[in-house]
Amino acid sequence: MRLTFVINNSLRDLRQSIHKIGPFIFSIVAGIGSLVAMMTFSENVNKDLESQTKELLGADLELRANHILEDSLLSPFASKSEQMVKQYNFASIAFNPETKLNRMVDLRALELGFPFYGKLEVSPKKAWTDWEKREKIVLVDSMVLLQLQTKVGDSLQFGKTKFKVAGIIKKGVGQSAIMAATVPIVYFPFQYLSQTGLVQKGSRVNYRYYFKYGDDIDFNAIVETEDKLIEENAIRIATAENNTARVGRFFNDIDSFLKLVTFVSLLLGCIGVSSGIYIYIKGKLQSVAILRCLGATSREAFMIYSIQIRLLGLIGGILGAIIGSLAQLYFPVLFSDLLMVNVSNDFSLEACFYGIILSVIISILFGWYPLLQVLNVSPIYVLRNVELSIQKNSRWKQVLLVVSIGLFVYGFAYWQMQDYIKALVFLMSILVVLFILFLINTVLIRLLKSYDLSDFSFSLKYGISQLFRPNNQTYILGITIGLGVFLIICMVSVRAILIDKVENVGKEGDANLVFYDVQKTQVEPLYELIEKENIKVDQDAPVVTMSLTTLNNEDKKTALADSTKKIKRWVFDREYRVTYRSELKDNEQTVEGTWVGSSSFNTVVPISISENFLKSSGINFGDTLVFDVQGFPITTTVSHVRAVDFAKMEANFVVLFPSGVLENAPAFHVLAIGVKDKKKIAKIQSDVLEKFPNVSTIDLGLVFSSLNDILDRVAFVFQWLGGICILTGFLVLWSSMSIGKYQRKNEAGILRTFGAKRKHLVRISFVEYFAIGTVSTFTGLLLGWIGSWLLAYFVFDMPFFIALSDSMIVSVLIISMTVAIGVIYMRSISKVSALQVLKN
Repeated sequence: MRLTFVINNSLRDLRQSIHKIGPFIFSIVAGIGSLVAMMTFSENVNKDLESQTKELLGADLELRANHILEDSLLSPFASKSEQMVKQYNFASIAFNPETKLNRMVDLRALELGFPFYGKLEVSPKKAWTDWEKREKIVLVDSMVLLQLQTKVGDSLQFGKTKFKVAGIIKKGVGQSAIMAATVPIVYFPFQYLSQTGLVQKGSRVNYRYYFKYGDDIDFNAIVETEDKLIEENAIRIATAENNTARVGRFFNDIDSFLKLVTFVSLLLGCIGVSSGIYIYIKGKLQSVAILRCLGATSREAFMIYSIQIRLLGLIGGILGAIIGSLAQLYFPVLFSDLLMVNVSNDFSLEACFYGIILSVIISILFGWYPLLQVLNVSPIYVLRNVELSIQKNSRWKQVLLVVSIGLFVYGFAYWQMQDYIKALVFLMSILVVLFILFLINTVLIRLLKSYDLSDFSFSLKYGISQLFRPNNQTYILGITIGLGVFLIICMVSVRAILIDKVENVGKEGDANLVFYDVQKTQVEPLYELIEKENIKVDQDAPVVTMSLTTLNNEDKKTALADSTKKIKRWVFDREYRVTYRSELKDNEQTVEGTWVGSSSFNTVVPISISENFLKSSGINFGDTLVFDVQGFPITTTVSHVRAVDFAKMEANFVVLFPSGVLENAPAFHVLAIGVKDKKKIAKIQSDVLEKFPNVSTIDLGLVFSSLNDILDRVAFVFQWLGGICILTGFLVLWSSMSIGKYQRKNEAGILRTFGAKRKHLVRISFVEYFAIGTVSTFTGLLLGWIGSWLLAYFVFDMPFFIALSDSMIVSVLIISMTVAIGVIYMRSISKVSALQVLKN
């Protein structure tokens, strides 16, 4: 093989044809750019999680409990520590006496000295000085000031005590902006806790104890040594390492969607490469025949265009790596509300290297089949247009190509998902979609061939015949558009599922004002206060706190040691807040067993458990559970399973007891009422705060407002990522059709010779591309809905629904763009004179 001859001809032909093949580069640039950006961002997040391990917790060790830990329990951990700080946090109401507005907050009584690592950023800085002086102040989230219409320097009331607002929390410890928007944080000095009167018997308080150790102390060994003490006292442990792992699991949910976007973008790029090169090579077959007449071998002709494809793949990879590296600079801003760490935007040479290598591999693999046409060109192709047939000695190359592409897609899927089965399912899904698209296009062509078109107008008849005549674009565009729509609809549907989880929350008719932490002695006077306003109580749920001690006569250690039972640790660690009643509510439906509405603590009590809890906990129907209620054991059995609609904003419970068992147990009540008048809401809240300062009054209207704000911010992130896929899909479509216009140039000239006008050519193009776009788009749409259902069920483990509006918008856009590009290109090439075409 004459290497110099091959290289010179390859570069010369590339310079002359760059305007024809250049568009396909944009497809691969978009795919590689997405890959490099996502890889770089993921690498930076993981690096920052590792470097900010201690800052995320603020300490070396944290003990958490639902009860006060006495000094005797803290002593084994405190004896070797350099410093210990206490923090008690609980839900409470921040009340502005001036505006009469209030807001539920996460109130935290914190001792001086925390955090040990990192810092609590506040504004103005003077606020931290006031904090260190132990003045009677609070540090609040900016959301509190906004919703309560107050400012720094004003006073807010918490329980029985008023505090001066000294500053705004700009950055908390281990909390994202999204979490803060849900329940804003308020800090106040620990020594003023008793003055608020908010913590009473039965109040739900999280007791936290933070420890700092010297570098020479192995605090993990201390935790292991005190394992029995931790188990017996239901203490939960958090270290810097396992807290980072928890944050990392949260990031994995975001990372899964990022990988889906990357995968879709890259596969769309692969489609653009294959379709673009296919049509480009078909337009070069006559040039190949001329080279064959001049003495070039089929292998040399193959290598001329193979070098072009590899060079363009390299250029596309480099451009994609540059664009992806620049795009990821915006990612820390884009995801700042969702993540708990300060994300850097360092460049990743590894991501760029992988992107460039993948670009070249994709160009070779997906350009291989189109290049096989070159091997079958003989010199006779110069004299007449003949249909090429695949030679027998090329069959093995085709088989090898199909296997290689399949292995590439499977390998890339595994690289993204780290799961052999899921990667195989994804590969099989792509193959099934390709087969269905090919089958539908084949059926379409055969049906049109068999149909008599003689009664149609010239434009309609010729436009339909374009779909099945030789050198038609039905297969290549039909499969390209169909697969592109399939991938985009999968992404759009998953995005809609992720951001629309609370779509039905707070619908009209639900209670919108909730009273929490109502003591038994306060229930009757609270009823009287509410009834004075001519308002009916919609729900009154007594809440009893308990813990699980044994499951099927096995304690925590024994039950967890048996791996065959798959019992989750948190089943024993969590604190259960249960209620009791004789009947099921409207939002509860029986799944298994029979609900028994009345029982006695002297017998084995039949209880009901929610379906979701049963599935996630490892507990089974019919299991025996022993609960500890303030030191009193109650034996129960799971005799009923119910589906609970937790979207209904009222007190819902995973464990439900029948009446006749817990009436005498220590409990508090949750009451819910429906009030639409905002002035009346403010009056009731003010009256309740004055007479019952320990009771938390929650206005769900404000909660819904915060949720909507959160969803808007999350939706923006997913819409931005979804836009990457849609943009890539449009680039693929443009690439395929822009290269195809050169194939239509001669046909337009011949039709002009026979007297066709420009309007006829435009109508023909409209009919052809509307038919291809419509059939392939709606086929891809239906397959996309099926694919997104599989993704929702098997990958994201969420309920599926069809994102109808988004799907229709995408479908209409793609059909419109297909038709528009086809018509615009036809208008441009219809300007070519018939004489010029005949000369060529």
